[in-house]
Amino acid sequence: MAQNFILARNIIIVIGIALVAVQCKREDMLLFSDSNTPPPATVSDLKVNNQPGGAIITYKLPNDERLLYVKAVYELQPGQKAETKTTYYSDTLKVEGFGDTSVHDIQIISVGKNGKESSPQTIAIRPLTPPVLKTFQSLKLAETFGGAVVKFHNDANANLALVLLADSTGRNDWYTVNTFFTKADSGNFSARGFPPAPKNFAVYVRDRWNNKSDTILRNLIPLEESLLPKPFTEIRLPTDNWQGHTFSSVLHPMPMLWDNIVNNSANCFHTVPGSGVPSWFTFDLKNKFILSRFKLYHRGGSGLYYANADIKTFEIWGSNNPNSDGTWASWDSIATFNSYKPSGLPLGQVNTDDNQFAVVNGEDFDMPLGISGYRYLRFKIVQVWGAVQMMYISELTFWGKQIQ
Repeated sequence: MAQNFILARNIIIVIGIALVAVQCKREDMLLFSDSNTPPPATVSDLKVNNQPGGAIITYKLPNDERLLYVKAVYELQPGQKAETKTTYYSDTLKVEGFGDTSVHDIQIISVGKNGKESSPQTIAIRPLTPPVLKTFQSLKLAETFGGAVVKFHNDANANLALVLLADSTGRNDWYTVNTFFTKADSGNFSARGFPPAPKNFAVYVRDRWNNKSDTILRNLIPLEESLLPKPFTEIRLPTDNWQGHTFSSVLHPMPMLWDNIVNNSANCFHTVPGSGVPSWFTFDLKNKFILSRFKLYHRGGSGLYYANADIKTFEIWGSNNPNSDGTWASWDSIATFNSYKPSGLPLGQVNTDDNQFAVVNGEDFDMPLGISGYRYLRFKIVQVWGAVQMMYISELTFWGKQIQ
């Protein structure tokens, strides 16, 4: 028995040594460093397929065992060089990052296993309109309650930064009031806190290669508004879903919506699991207001915002004399709202921009212009981000104008 064990062990050792030798030999074949070996042959039959902000270049590979990879070398802006590489298994190179539609020269170079490079071949591309310019063409800058709002379309779902500026003195002393990062196909963002007086605003688009669009300049008068005082008052109507869920030995009832505690996972109005979606809840603003906008703070914590019971689609209804039976006859539909995810990432994936937008800053929503004044509000939760039968919200803050 012992002899068989020793024999088996020796066989395994021999096989291991052989495999290492083969591996070493294979690496020598793929990456040898003979400095006397000349550079590999160049690729041939170069073809260009222009793309927004770049191009796809295809070619025929040489029958040359010295070739390790092919690279494209180019200049995005004066002094800003870039390159992209692909192995000898591929016949395609993608060049990107151009911020215009001008003609650009691309150098195509074959690189050998010993690091030697072939003579460059030059081919011209003319990128189609890049996302940074396409999105700029869609920008709309307008006044809104307490500031300015920017609306945009980003059909390419490109990683972009939209930069909103304000003039501090009226003499072109510009400063950044909001930089909005997005990959979504459309959306809007705003800057608030300005009085109802003429103010110069500007906006431009920047991409990850630091290409910048032109700038839109506008003199706007922000619409007047004031912050609604808290706390509000919970109303428990028949058919409402007002009962809070208890977790971590703490009840999470509706009044947590107006306690001014945000950016955490524990403090939120959380309905009971299994209580249903759609569902609705009601509260009293204590006075009659024409609402201009509101801010909804999403629940913080990993896997909790833009997921699970975080609200995605909801309606707001208003009333000044709600029926005590909980029916809808005494309620007016104000608007339907959809929560926006800046990153555009698939469900279950978020990034730091999403957290800053939804949890830290709070998500802004504008009320429709010309609505009536209401004292009582009813939130109807139509859809949550996850496949659950409950919902949660961290905080609600409103702005508007009190009326008699």
